[in-house]
Amino acid sequence: MRWSAARWPLRVRVALAFLGTTLVALTGLGVFVHVRMSDALEERLRDTLALEADRLTALSPQARLEAVQALGGEVHAQVVAPGGEVLASSPLVAAPLLGSGSTEEALRGTGTGYGRSTVLILDDDASAEGRRDAERETSLLLVRPTDDGRLVTAVSREDADEAMADLRAQLLVGIPLALLVAGVLGYLVAGAGLRPIERMRTHAATISHRNAGERLPLPDADDELRRLALTLNAMLDRLDAGLQRERGFVAEASHELRTPLTLMRTEIDLALARPRDPEELTAALRSVHDEVRRLMALVEDLLGRAAGDGSSLSIRSDTVDLAATARTVADRFRPAAGPREITVLAPGPVELEGDGPRLDRALSNLVDNALRHGAGAIEVEVRTTGHGAVVTVTDEGDGFPPEDGSPAGTSGLGLSIVREIARAHGGSVEVLRRDGRTCVRMELASPTTT
Repeated sequence: MRWSAARWPLRVRVALAFLGTTLVALTGLGVFVHVRMSDALEERLRDTLALEADRLTALSPQARLEAVQALGGEVHAQVVAPGGEVLASSPLVAAPLLGSGSTEEALRGTGTGYGRSTVLILDDDASAEGRRDAERETSLLLVRPTDDGRLVTAVSREDADEAMADLRAQLLVGIPLALLVAGVLGYLVAGAGLRPIERMRTHAATISHRNAGERLPLPDADDELRRLALTLNAMLDRLDAGLQRERGFVAEASHELRTPLTLMRTEIDLALARPRDPEELTAALRSVHDEVRRLMALVEDLLGRAAGDGSSLSIRSDTVDLAATARTVADRFRPAAGPREITVLAPGPVELEGDGPRLDRALSNLVDNALRHGAGAIEVEVRTTGHGAVVTVTDEGDGFPPEDGSPAGTSGLGLSIVREIARAHGGSVEVLRRDGRTCVRMELASPTTT
């Protein structure tokens, strides 16, 4: 497998990038310091030579010769005749300062100026003891013209060269150590910078369908990581919304399919309870056939809603007689009600422009909820009002248990579906307690009465 830097951990890549940047910066700084120090030492040596040369050239020829012969210390000098003969020399100079061909080559042209040469210089400690021990020193020379020839001054570069050597040694040791420290710091800083991502990753690993409402922690700094966390949380919101819609669809499908299947089973059980004549069996089959048609329409409706976003309920407008629909629903549930009575109270036809199958479902859910969660006789009242129609289903129970975390008697999936259908018809649903009885009141808008 090919080893690629793209496969390295992000923390390592960030640390290496920091290390590379530091290497370039330290190398540039080291070169700058080396050049600046070299120039500074060179300038200092030249200033020293220039000062001494100015002093000597200002003297008379004879005084200059005597001054050169008495010269000691760091600066050495010689007076050279035009023919190359040394007229006077500092005590510690063991050979002509211009004896090097390379020096003459460097000073070719005007024969004056600065140059470098290796010269023989007597050891001052040995000279004090009467010994002439000479050693070669790399020196900087300055040649000035005089009345009697040329004045050559020289100063040793050994101290400057040693200082530069020490600087290079320190840079060679200090830069790697600085890089090591920078690499460790870069790794630690990269880890600290990536720690919020690791916290988000750890928290994201704990999010599942059981705690889909959890969100990633937001970093305190208003930076790219915070914007990333906000984007991921927005994505989790969308996924959570989709999960809730899926759960709602499954719950609604279970609730909606349960009622017709229960009625079908009741019809079949009654038909099989005792021998039936052909007319009774035909009536039972017709009832089952009607329930199968309702079941198929219900499945188609659920599939259509599952394909959409679940945000709205499509309504088909027809003229619906609510009183007749209520009687049909009551007749459908009477076999399942057993000894409990289901009574429909309607002064006459109550016609409404709406969706007949959906209104049938709403009334069926109300009666089904009364059978499941209520007690005693069930009364279905359908009447008109000045601005609409009202359907009230009353039983003697204590109310509905909460099915979706809402307070008892106020919601439940069946009532949620009824509310959705009522809203689609411009109405509303409310649950009331009157004289110890539970009343579910569904108000629908714009009825047409006859």
